[in-house]
Amino acid sequence: MQPMFDVAPIGPLSPSSSLLVERRDLEPTSWQSHLHEDQLLHFFMKPAVIGFSLKDAATVKIPIAPGQAVFCPRKEWHNVRWDEGISVLSIRIPDSAIMDAGRERLTERSLEIVPTDVVTDDRLTHLLFALDAERARGYSTGKLFVDSIETALANILLTSFNTFAPRSIPGKGGMAPHVLRRVIEFMHANMDKQIDLKDLADCAGLSLSHFSFQFRASTNQSPHQYMLRIRIERSKELLKDFRLSVLDVGLEVGFRNQQHFATVFRNSVGVPHPCIALKYSPDQGIPLGPRRAGRIPSAASEQRLRCGVRL
Repeated sequence: MQPMFDVAPIGPLSPSSSLLVERRDLEPTSWQSHLHEDQLLHFFMKPAVIGFSLKDAATVKIPIAPGQAVFCPRKEWHNVRWDEGISVLSIRIPDSAIMDAGRERLTERSLEIVPTDVVTDDRLTHLLFALDAERARGYSTGKLFVDSIETALANILLTSFNTFAPRSIPGKGGMAPHVLRRVIEFMHANMDKQIDLKDLADCAGLSLSHFSFQFRASTNQSPHQYMLRIRIERSKELLKDFRLSVLDVGLEVGFRNQQHFATVFRNSVGVPHPCIALKYSPDQGIPLGPRRAGRIPSAASEQRLRCGVRL
């Protein structure tokens, strides 16, 4: 995928091969012409006024507040400019994600996102601020989080900005108990891997969008939240072993670095970082264990369920 602007984005690129995420602070510019093939939105981090016109049409000035988003026209030349610096998070959502979200809820050829100049939507604002925070952390949570954001964004576009109203999803229900059990066992066995949403959906035999909905209906948590939960529960057990360092434990349960592990642990358990450094012992200090020469095999390392995961 090609970048959306000539200026290099700030920070790392998205780990997703389909959801392109780019954050930029852009200086004032003269008129620029764009033609986008994919669904593209710009999420503004601070106030801005954008000059906009379709090809050969009158120019309008669009005031934008922080937390608002702008959808760009697809397959139609348009011109933009801004007279003051802007700070924007640009997200390119592939048609494949939207089609997957609508596969079971739309009739054929009924998918068409309605162009909207400025969007104020609390769900979009929450998701995109969370996505930008994850970007700033270097996507330390992994691809599963970004996949979940992509699916959620696709569903918002489908339900709120599509030309044709989709069929509603029943408010109750969830996975069959044996399917949910298989997925959860798979998550436990692979918690030290950077699995993605497709791995879990394939394990359940469902589409990405349908899997996300049914998993939340069954557990009251997103797949990403549930994975963090089982990683933290496992880490509590490992932190009791004085031979293991905090970094060892974090890597063993699938965190990419000690800082992210400590942050998630503190947010989940309520134990401040110094207590984690003392090996999860709020009442008494336990010396930090030495660094291991090699990783201690765990159940997750030795057992791999055959659910089609790419290991």
